[in-house]
Amino acid sequence: MQPIRLLGIHSSPIKDGNCAYLLDYALNKAVQQEGVVADKATLGGLKISDCVQCNWCMKKQTADRLCNVEDDALPILHQIDVCDILILMTPVYFARLSGAMACLLDRTRCFLFGKEKRQSLKGKIGIAMAVGWMRNGGIETTLESVHSAFLLHEMWTPSVHEAGTVFGIGAVSGPLHADQPFKRDRLGVKEDGQALRATDLFVKKAVETARMLRRKNADAADMIP
Repeated sequence: MQPIRLLGIHSSPIKDGNCAYLLDYALNKAVQQEGVVADKATLGGLKISDCVQCNWCMKKQTADRLCNVEDDALPILHQIDVCDILILMTPVYFARLSGAMACLLDRTRCFLFGKEKRQSLKGKIGIAMAVGWMRNGGIETTLESVHSAFLLHEMWTPSVHEAGTVFGIGAVSGPLHADQPFKRDRLGVKEDGQALRATDLFVKKAVETARMLRRKNADAADMIP
């Protein structure tokens, strides 16, 4: 049986910061489950151009060439194409996702209207993750912006009420107590037990959902005469 492929992407410019740590935590939890493999992509330092609405993908797209804009997004788009579960992790910038992640999401237009890959993300599973300085400093609006992209692609976006969040996983990297005006630990997400627990639950739910959808698709294929 083919493994369930999970792809995690983070858009923080900090190589080994909070976003990288929490994404690695999620991927490590995922591969502990049987039949799951995980890949990771980091947008920091890459050239990710915006979609220029040229509509090339609508007319000339092939399986090998998804987009006409030649930059570092192209190999990542191919990774997105073959994954079953997509985790998008972004830092919170002014209560929204980062510019790099926004550009990458805009480029996934090639999966919505492309000649070869039209609506090809439909039925995949998406998890939004965000790290902010404060619990009420724009984390949920950031998650919602990523979540909206998943819905536009008609992806599955599991929620886990037990985790205390429905739009994805929001983590705090700043001070968690009033007597700590400045954080002493560079990786503050390690102290956010709520976010770590939510990550455990969301990853488990995503893998369960992927397996359920795979069984459903296999049953539907068997019914075709």
